[in-house]
Amino acid sequence: MIRPGRPADAGGIGALFDAYRTELAAAGRPEPRDTATWRRWLDRRISAGDVRVVVEEEDVVGYIAWALRAAVDRRVLSVTDLYVLPSERGVRHGAGLLARALDRARADGVAEIEVTAGLDDDAAHGLVRSFGFVAVDGRLVLALDAV
Repeated sequence: MIRPGRPADAGGIGALFDAYRTELAAAGRPEPRDTATWRRWLDRRISAGDVRVVVEEEDVVGYIAWALRAAVDRRVLSVTDLYVLPSERGVRHGAGLLARALDRARADGVAEIEVTAGLDDDAAHGLVRSFGFVAVDGRLVLALDAV
């Protein structure tokens, strides 16, 4: 089940963030945010309604977090965190989470959505590209007025 993140989910999301950091480090791409800074950011994102979680048998097994940012002539929804436990991959949890971010962007009238989350493997790139995202300056971007 995918639902909005709640303050009570922060511990479970934090455990996923630790696993995400470990995977990124193993791929030679360490996560630049320290845990305390990230946790403050997560709390703000949860309060703003910018987090969705996948829950299986009461455990958080995946999450997505985003923030709206202003560009010169448009607003952009920037997905910075997208992670699903390895044991839960392959059952479309990531696709469901990304679809929720797209729903939010469209509902808010956002012109563009970008994914900057650690896309270190072919499966992650394939997932995001399957939604129509294209590579632009190290990000995967989808112009929503083109969809």
